[in-house]
Amino acid sequence: MINLLISSKDAIDYVELIERAKIADLSIQICPKDPALISDAHTIDVVLGEPNLCVDVLPHCPNVKWVQSTWAGIKPFFDSAPHDFKLTGVKDIFGPQMREYVFSYLLHFARKIQTFKDLQTNRNWSQPLCAPLQGKTIGILGMGSIGTEIAKTAKHFGMHVIGIALNTRQSDFVDKFYQLEQLQEFAHSLNYLVVLLPHTDKTENLIDKGFLSLLNHQCILINAGRGQVIDENALLHALSHNQLQAAVLDVFINEPLAEDHPFWGLDNLYITQHTAAISKPDEIAKIFLQNLRLFNRNEKLINLIDWQKGY
Repeated sequence: MINLLISSKDAIDYVELIERAKIADLSIQICPKDPALISDAHTIDVVLGEPNLCVDVLPHCPNVKWVQSTWAGIKPFFDSAPHDFKLTGVKDIFGPQMREYVFSYLLHFARKIQTFKDLQTNRNWSQPLCAPLQGKTIGILGMGSIGTEIAKTAKHFGMHVIGIALNTRQSDFVDKFYQLEQLQEFAHSLNYLVVLLPHTDKTENLIDKGFLSLLNHQCILINAGRGQVIDENALLHALSHNQLQAAVLDVFINEPLAEDHPFWGLDNLYITQHTAAISKPDEIAKIFLQNLRLFNRNEKLINLIDWQKGY
């Protein structure tokens, strides 16, 4: 018998989806609001849920062997201890949402959508020149599965694609790869910068004052990775002094963003409330069920997190 605990705001949906699979010898329990009230907590083998909720559960469940995160971001697990269980993440499902997110903004700027709307409001027949994406350079910081999807779409638009991966990679959609140590060279030629990196010790505040000073003042930065990768004070200064054309931020160091945060007042900053790619229970459940079958057979789990690397 495997005892599964679900700690998620979508717990009821997950129960329904998992029960449809008719897995033998599986007992499912939804975590109560107070983890101290978990029934037979010492018997819990597997936990499924959001990282920020799971880390509160784990101290009460000492015999957990495996945790399946429902989010791509798993930093809360690294901020807590011990790490004596297998942790699996979520990959290869956010690409379609992310490429729509990124290119909706790239096209917004390239085709001057707001400018044309303002001209319409003023009944003005001026014809501003657009700056097509074709021939422009897009830099992708974080060439995992999501970065590859964005690079592929960029090639459809005829863009020049450069990328940085935490591990050396090959891709038919990337014209040139750089190492993390080559950030300065990477930054010089960018028209667009897309940040998709996880939050690790190596990536924290990677986008700092020095890096931002290297970017072209017409560059547009999009961060859909983790807020901790960017020094927010440095970005605030760069945007306030027009060192960048604009930035689009989906993630922040502290969420929700405080009402008095100066980011809200910047005309050249576009805020989306961590909505670039949403975890959908039906997609996450498929990954979990696939891993559950592997777990039952004592085989290697998919999307297994390396505790040493941090991802």
